[in-house]
Amino acid sequence: MTIAIDDPKRTGYAAEVVANTFLELARAEGRALTQMQVHKLVYIAHGYTLALLGRPLMYNTVHAWQRGPVVRRLWQHWGERGRVPISEPLPVAPGEPDLTQDSEALEVIRSVWSGYGGMEGGELSRLTHRAGSPWSQTYGLQDNLIPDEITREYYTSLARSA
Repeated sequence: MTIAIDDPKRTGYAAEVVANTFLELARAEGRALTQMQVHKLVYIAHGYTLALLGRPLMYNTVHAWQRGPVVRRLWQHWGERGRVPISEPLPVAPGEPDLTQDSEALEVIRSVWSGYGGMEGGELSRLTHRAGSPWSQTYGLQDNLIPDEITREYYTSLARSA
């Protein structure tokens, strides 16, 4: 199932919708997440969705910043929050589709949560900095964008080796 949003070239969900799903999973376990954890979990889920479902999980761009993959849209919400736990869900623009009817995407998110949700931000950052990772292939380039194709190839390789 591909969800189109107003613009036929944009498929997937708003990064805030995906981030809120991880925040809800953490809250259900009595935990809180930092912005670094959320950024990395959202990116990892996006990568596995590209690899396993052949479609993007979110339509927002991902940038290769010093501390790893960052969704600029999420950064705009939290800024320099650092390691302060996120206590509230992010606001979502009216009309943005939610994930409740997308069982395939939810399954990927829950699998990512199960495998990576217990990791600290620094540990997740080290995972996304590995040699050959999309971050390592794009960090330092002029626009620092991490293209979905590079992300898809990398996570397809990870999924095959699992």
